[in-house]
Amino acid sequence: MASTANAATGAANSPPEGNFVFFSELLNLPVLGPGAERLGRLKDVVLDGMDPAYPAVRAIVVRLASRAELRRVEWADFAELSARSIRLRRGAEALLPTQKLPNEILLAEDVLDRQLVDTDGAKVRRANDLHFVFGRGELRLAHVDVGMRGLVRRIGWQSWMDGVVRALRPHSRYLTEEDFVRWKNVQPLGAQSPRLRLDVTRSALSQMHPADLAEIFSDLDRPERAALFGQLPMEAAADTLEEADSELQRELLRSVKAEKAADLLEAMEPDEAADLLGDLPADESAQFLAAMDTEERSEIQQLLQYPQNAAGGIMTPDFVRVAGDETVAQAIEDIRRQASGVKHINDVFATDSEGRLAGFVSLRDLLLASPSIRLSSLIKEHPAPLHPEDSANRAAELAAKYKLLSLPVQTEDGKLLGVVTIDDVLEHAMHG
Repeated sequence: MASTANAATGAANSPPEGNFVFFSELLNLPVLGPGAERLGRLKDVVLDGMDPAYPAVRAIVVRLASRAELRRVEWADFAELSARSIRLRRGAEALLPTQKLPNEILLAEDVLDRQLVDTDGAKVRRANDLHFVFGRGELRLAHVDVGMRGLVRRIGWQSWMDGVVRALRPHSRYLTEEDFVRWKNVQPLGAQSPRLRLDVTRSALSQMHPADLAEIFSDLDRPERAALFGQLPMEAAADTLEEADSELQRELLRSVKAEKAADLLEAMEPDEAADLLGDLPADESAQFLAAMDTEERSEIQQLLQYPQNAAGGIMTPDFVRVAGDETVAQAIEDIRRQASGVKHINDVFATDSEGRLAGFVSLRDLLLASPSIRLSSLIKEHPAPLHPEDSANRAAELAAKYKLLSLPVQTEDGKLLGVVTIDDVLEHAMHG
């Protein structure tokens, strides 16, 4: 800690601008009255949460020496702060009832040891210590220490650990580098939550890859999950649900109101939504289905007819279809109109007027073909159409054998029901 310092604004012996102190060095410091009488020990620091950059310390929380009670001391009552103690301008009259005013943050209670969601590094980190700076007669929070060194400092092993590392690896980065995050990059997870998120400007939360978000959610505690999930835009939340494992899916879906849950299910790929609903109790699944729009509900109910490990259970009813008598130019325009509602466009399926499968053509062949020729000249018979009852393993075998990116699923009379895409094939092959 910096040398003995007067904490009053503008005092002659105030510390030089930029002197630093760690929260771990402040915890349990004796709090003394003006005559050096012992009043208690520092147990927490109260921060002004309205300042997003370098918030000032408003007060401290003191555990009384005479009894196990907590009191609040305003920063204006500080007279001196040193490595050994805190001296106040007043005695017992400075010890006020504890209260947490609006927009205040209790650092030991709300921040220290809490999980931080690093949206830039796509991982969960931990607040091991906090780093303050003196400036203009105030103590302001500058950084959150998320490194191992901060944890070692907290538990009182820094001198011993530094000695060991210095003896074994004198040039170790551990001795010279701190792992700090600027406080201005830390934001609450939710309006009612003291949990925190690293709001790094290089990567906004909603722009993260859904697989990274799902991994972050799996590392968080339940309250943090609910708060963070509630902040996601609808599309990002739906994509994250698709990437999460089944247990996490159920928990996240249950963390929002039924109406929003229905919206999320509608935004998901139908096969993914059907798998999720199939894992829920029947009454809960029925409640969510009832809140959905008719068209999406009908699609998902159709998929729920089939086992989850069958082609009918993993297919999606959203695919691109064209008529065989179109020209290539007409077919491409047709694809553009359908594209917004289809996640994967690798193959284009041609159907007749009754919806029966006539064949398929790859998007590559379409783009390379002359716009004026008829699509019928490019359409090929699909080598591996599936029936709804075919197993996911058979779909994987056929996809591997014929090097296919998608496989059509059709009824006995050839009516095209949906398409099994390669990502679903791989997922079921890996995880069952």
